[in-house]
Amino acid sequence: MTLAIQESNQDLQLLATKINTNGEVTFERVGKWRGGDQHQYTFTTSWAPNLINQYRSFDGRTLKVSANDNWPFFGLKSLPGGAAGDVPDTGIDIQIINALALYLNFTYKVRRPSDGQWGNLLDNGTITGMIGDVANRVAHLAISQITITRKRESVIDFSAPYYLDSLTLVSRTPQLRSRTLAAFSPFTAQILTDQPIQPNPNSFDLIFPQPTNQFSHKPNHAQINAKHLFFFLGLGPLTRLFTWLAPPPDTHRPVSSQEGRVMSHQREVIFNTYIKGSTTRGVSEFSFHFFRSLVVQSNLLYPRPWYLRFLFVSWYLFCFYVYALYSGTLMAVLAVPSYETPVDSLWDLPAAVAQGFSVGLVKDTSIQYIFQEAKSGVYQEVWKLLDYTNFVRYLDHGFDKITQEKYLFISSEMNSELFAVQKGRQRFYISQQTFYPQGYCIACFSGAPFLPKFNQMLMRMLSSGLISHWKDIELGRASSSSSASSSISTLTGNRKPEAITMEHLQAAFFILVLGYLTAVISLVGEVAWTAWSKSCW
Repeated sequence: MTLAIQESNQDLQLLATKINTNGEVTFERVGKWRGGDQHQYTFTTSWAPNLINQYRSFDGRTLKVSANDNWPFFGLKSLPGGAAGDVPDTGIDIQIINALALYLNFTYKVRRPSDGQWGNLLDNGTITGMIGDVANRVAHLAISQITITRKRESVIDFSAPYYLDSLTLVSRTPQLRSRTLAAFSPFTAQILTDQPIQPNPNSFDLIFPQPTNQFSHKPNHAQINAKHLFFFLGLGPLTRLFTWLAPPPDTHRPVSSQEGRVMSHQREVIFNTYIKGSTTRGVSEFSFHFFRSLVVQSNLLYPRPWYLRFLFVSWYLFCFYVYALYSGTLMAVLAVPSYETPVDSLWDLPAAVAQGFSVGLVKDTSIQYIFQEAKSGVYQEVWKLLDYTNFVRYLDHGFDKITQEKYLFISSEMNSELFAVQKGRQRFYISQQTFYPQGYCIACFSGAPFLPKFNQMLMRMLSSGLISHWKDIELGRASSSSSASSSISTLTGNRKPEAITMEHLQAAFFILVLGYLTAVISLVGEVAWTAWSKSCW
């Protein structure tokens, strides 16, 4: 603001507002204006001074800084001796404000917002948190991982972003899936549908490489589905139908004495083993022997007609193929560890919630408002999955919940990495896909005259690599404070084949016990049915 004071009929003294070292607004003489016909202006200093040059030095002024305890950006600790107040401890933003204070010659005092929030403009006009402290001139500036939002920008000014970060999803490390029932793993729901069953690329394809389709660029596997299985399981009745429709074999063809002895011996074996006096094989007998072939057991049926031999050979080849597929797939399942499906993007959240996971974030932050204010799209769908009871007050509370329950935590990528390292990196899984890139800024009151100088200094820090260096310092501090940081493991680091043990083969014993139980139940049921039938008739 400029003030003109009349000294004479034609001379005016010009004064402009200045802020002294105590933060008080004063008027200083900046020049003289002579009226009349010539309208002469004489300025001793610039009427509109260059703010970058003017704020090269704050002349030792003390600035009030609003901040929340938010390591790794702005860590606070209480004053010693139980005195009221907080002092900066460690963090990237503390390094930034210390550098600004050193080069621009000012000191600062930290105060926490009364509500402990980052802050926002509410619908009733109230401004909360650190944003409210700056907008209401309780503090000159606020710095503690503050992001720009539409509502915040309407009440305060922001500096240029000094750090670009994205949001990510943090969950517990995917657990190793149990292989107790691994023997059933090759039989998936696909076998009951028309979807093709393809060999496991870690097993069967290593033995019989498949050609590549030049159009689809995918392995061109042989396809087996339910229609094929139902067809072959009906081979018993089909074979019985063939033997009923086809004429009997020619028994008048002359044979040699040697051939006669061999055929006689084979007939005797089959007769004594299976037929036991019956010269006609029924549907149950054919079905039983086809099943024996399917489970790779011996089969002493001796079909003489060529059509039955062709049918049997086709069935034997099919059984060999299915057995090879099953063996290779089962070997891969047993030898290669399998983990739970990780949550890698926002599109994975509905499936994770259906599996019992709850989703949360730090309450009353810009992350909450990103989803809360979304009118459409995936962010709105994610907001429907969020429950306010799962929101936490501090970051470390969110990471503690991850280790204690099935909990998915939405947080910034850098915070997630640092807290995961501090608490044991191998216990957490950070999603591979990030979303919503955002910059961290210094919040200043509207029209803050020192903002251009702050922007200039922040750009120098950013281009010189100082901010990245300070980030590495915090990461190293987190690593040294964690006893588990030296054993960082990744999801893919342990997927090496391992020896198959008895633990992997438990399913075979379950099948055996299941067979015994089924046999006992059938026996008891048959005895009870026979007794009931006799009593009724």
